Amino acid sequence: MEDFAGAYLARKNDLSALPKNQHHAIAIFHLGGIAVECRLKSLLLDYHRINKFDENSNRPKDSMYNQPVANPSHGLLTALRRMPDFYKRATSDMQVLKHLQTILYPLGSTDADYISLRYIPQTTQSQEDWQKSFDYVCGWLEKNEKTVL
Repeated sequence: MEDFAGAYLARKNDLSALPKNQHHAIAIFHLGGIAVECRLKSLLLDYHRINKFDENSNRPKDSMYNQPVANPSHGLLTALRRMPDFYKRATSDMQVLKHLQTILYPLGSTDADYISLRYIPQTTQSQEDWQKSFDYVCGWLEKNEKTVL
């Protein structure tokens, strides 16, 4: 079984091990997106009170109750939307969605998401702005995770 919570912490640790210079920007953006993806997947499983994807949701009064919860793959917004109470809280803080977009598309263009970056050799995109978004999203997820339970 996948350990999404453990993978989230491991990828955050990987990020801190990489030198903060332009030579590693793509790796930082890529791993950061994967970290957020893992955190959202972990929260999604907890939200629906299931142990793995494709099990039926056990969250009473949820629109997905007793329906299979599919793996959102790399869809960060999809994962968030599949937790309606959590998503509602996120939409009340538009900064979360803005910063999540930066994690999803670190180069600013919707041509290359954080997964597709692995095919891009380098970038001049600012790591500072991305780091602010990463810290904001991770902080918000940790602060609001009680909504999931």
